[in-house]
Amino acid sequence: MKTILVPTDFSENAFVAAAYACALAEASKQKVQLLHVYIALYSGFGEEGNSVKQIKLAETESAAAMKSLLESLSNQFPGVDIEGECIKGFMIDVVTNKLKKNENSLIVMGTKGVTNIAESILGSTTYEVIKKSPVPVLVVPIDTPDFSFKRVGFFTAYDDHELDALMTFQQAINLKPHLSMLHFYKENDSTPDKELSRWQRKVETAFPDWPVSCKTIPVDKVDINAVTQETKADGLDLLVFARPHKSFFEKIFRPSLTKAIANYPTVPSLFIKT
Repeated sequence: MKTILVPTDFSENAFVAAAYACALAEASKQKVQLLHVYIALYSGFGEEGNSVKQIKLAETESAAAMKSLLESLSNQFPGVDIEGECIKGFMIDVVTNKLKKNENSLIVMGTKGVTNIAESILGSTTYEVIKKSPVPVLVVPIDTPDFSFKRVGFFTAYDDHELDALMTFQQAINLKPHLSMLHFYKENDSTPDKELSRWQRKVETAFPDWPVSCKTIPVDKVDINAVTQETKADGLDLLVFARPHKSFFEKIFRPSLTKAIANYPTVPSLFIKT
């Protein structure tokens, strides 16, 4: 049984992400591993006893907060196997070491979303994890309503590597919601109807038992507002983005768009490295 890894700092944002991860684990029959990484700050000029006290205090507070979180989630999701761990160190290093064990299907992290334009709950860590993680990273905004997984939007550039991303998505989630393949093109360009038909046939051939639809969207400017508008118009529960060496966003989007979506998503968003 695969495990969903959930880094947490015990904030409200992180709790929403953890609850989402548990609901997803329940639906896809996976386990949940909560992870808190703490740093005990102390001065090298202080007494050695004070340094030890600071470390012990951080350990004690982290353990107590983790116990409380585990109790809350276990009561809410009694059928899900949920574990928690607190480790001293740096988030990126600890997460990277965890992923080396090849037990995790994906990582779930939280952000404040559009209701509060501020840094994500773990600062720039969320984006750094997205860039470095070999497994998909699912970012959950704080204003996410009850778990829903009926309609998934996949932003496509009609590249074959995206089929690998879809396979990774299917293996990680183990569910088959309706898949809406979305392609942006500039309003002044010709409608890519032939490419759309070819791509839809290719996706349907690769995933014959997965309900799929394809749609082209003319836009004046490809930015986070266009993504948000289409998300609402199509009633999407989740967005999926493939991130190859030279991604869709790096071809036609501003380089900062991936980071913007990661920090301020309107709905849960999954980033897959291919």
